[in-house]
Amino acid sequence: MPPWVAFVPRSTNLLKGRGIERLSFPTHCRDTAISRLSRHPNLRIRCASTHVSPTAINARPSIPPRNKELYNALSELSNAAGNFVDTSRLQLALRGLVVEDAIVRVAVLSLGSQRTAQQIARLLLADPLGKEEQWERELEQTGDEGRPVLLQYGNEADPHPPSPLYKTLSVPSRVLQTHNLEVLISTLDTHLPAAGTSSMAESSADAILVPILPVSSGRTSFVPYPVHKTLVLGEGLDSAVAYGRLKSDVSSDMADMVKVAIDLPPPMKEVDSDSNSRCSAVNIEAGTAALATFRLSVANSEIYEQGWFRSGMPPLSEWLVDGLRPSNTLKPAIKRLVESIADEVDAKITRADIAQLNYLAKSALHPDVTESILGHLETWAEKSHTELRDELDEAFGARNWHKLAWWKLLWRVDDVGMITSEILERRWLVNAEKSCIYLAGRMEQAGFPDHVRMLNIPTQEDTSGIPQSQPSLTVPQNATEKTILDLSTAVRNPQLWPAQIGASRTELSLTTVPHLQALSQRLVLTALSTTSISSALSALLYVSVPTFSVFEAGAIAAVGLTFSLRRLQKLWEKAREKWQAEIREEGRKTLKVTEDTVRLIVQSSQKPVLEGEGVEERRRAREMVGRVRDALKKV
Repeated sequence: MPPWVAFVPRSTNLLKGRGIERLSFPTHCRDTAISRLSRHPNLRIRCASTHVSPTAINARPSIPPRNKELYNALSELSNAAGNFVDTSRLQLALRGLVVEDAIVRVAVLSLGSQRTAQQIARLLLADPLGKEEQWERELEQTGDEGRPVLLQYGNEADPHPPSPLYKTLSVPSRVLQTHNLEVLISTLDTHLPAAGTSSMAESSADAILVPILPVSSGRTSFVPYPVHKTLVLGEGLDSAVAYGRLKSDVSSDMADMVKVAIDLPPPMKEVDSDSNSRCSAVNIEAGTAALATFRLSVANSEIYEQGWFRSGMPPLSEWLVDGLRPSNTLKPAIKRLVESIADEVDAKITRADIAQLNYLAKSALHPDVTESILGHLETWAEKSHTELRDELDEAFGARNWHKLAWWKLLWRVDDVGMITSEILERRWLVNAEKSCIYLAGRMEQAGFPDHVRMLNIPTQEDTSGIPQSQPSLTVPQNATEKTILDLSTAVRNPQLWPAQIGASRTELSLTTVPHLQALSQRLVLTALSTTSISSALSALLYVSVPTFSVFEAGAIAAVGLTFSLRRLQKLWEKAREKWQAEIREEGRKTLKVTEDTVRLIVQSSQKPVLEGEGVEERRRAREMVGRVRDALKKV
């Protein structure tokens, strides 16, 4: 930034609607300085240094003394329990300890349309004594495009940098100003996996307290946005049932961090509502009507009060500002966030201990069990290879396969796909697949770990048994570029090894059968075209050349017919033999991959298990959680 920019009164220029004058102001300052220098000869012009010390950029934030111990404990918890702590929530807690009056984030998440969440946020933040403002109209108009909205305190004309995460609105609300509050408005997806999933991002608690904001550009498609409190808004009983399924794994200790409001018709009589209740019934339409009535005239205050209480908004207003009042101690909302982080880490460490104990209990297999499984494996492999050889020999010697002979291809071309698919479905390792599933059941009964059954099956090209020649140390540059460009982008998902035979059969049906079908059609079309052209040429020569006899013309047609049929016979028989060899080799590779996978599982279960694996990390994490709790008591 140029030095002269720091001396420009930006607010004045912006209010006047003029841009910053780049030349006139510095010139005026220079002329003024020269005139002052002429009047006072002892004065000298000195240029201010624009050098910024690097220590000022990387300086440690100025933390209030009462929060230093808790800040250091949370920082050490991040290093010691990185696998058990939600980094986004931890960073939010650390930012809340850096300043005296920290910003508190509150999310308003709708189970249906985002427009409903924007309407209830408007009722919570609007000033009944003032007129309807521009930000209220924007909240009423937008909301169907699916983009989250962030409400911050400020003047409506304040500019905001563009953000791909949300749309920012400046709201001159006294609630936001007094409690240093930010409100995020978005939607909540109730179609989440079951509570037994191990991923933190898929749990219901994280979905509520760490909303996911979609990103339309960049390397990631979503960004977590942690908050201190969340208001979940539903419409009707269906939303209440959907939220009931969602909160199956939400801890009851988070009652003061999550509030549920269901939009229902207003009651006929005013009922007493408990502000400490986790669920409240509201009516947005009644609250909007009450607010509009009071803004028409202050004389409607009694009608406004009755409608406002019937709408169920007072408990939500109390919950919104509960624990946000500034004081000399840490805000209760931030303190509750730190407590929930410690509880979450403690619960995850306990689950890791239980999983480790279960793994140790299942890993102790008797040597006789492994020998029995290996014996069954060898028997299965021998029978499977024999089945592959005998069944394919019988299939390729059957009548159906001879229907695809080259001289029958002219009227059997449409049956190629059906006959080849039938061979794969009925003759290609059918009994071996059933025996493989039986072997998997025996291993499950023997107590082999379940997590090793989901393995990345190696590609069949790597298990062909053909030794690969080691590349030379000096590779030409063009060859390297070609190798890089030829890399496959196909993604191979991990699959259960008992399903390897079925997956290979499906892959053969999808890759080899259509190719063979297309080749047969192309060869028949080429043969017919060649025969037709030679016949037309012979007829043309017979008609146009008087000395051309019928025998000579027929010879040309016969040559074309012989050439086309010979080409058809050569290429088609070669393709059939290649397909036979390919499915035989693919069957052998599939059996080899399955056998190697089972042996790998057995060998992994025989390795000595380190009972202390991860114990030190969990012990260290528990110590850090204890330090965080002790520091939190002192704040």
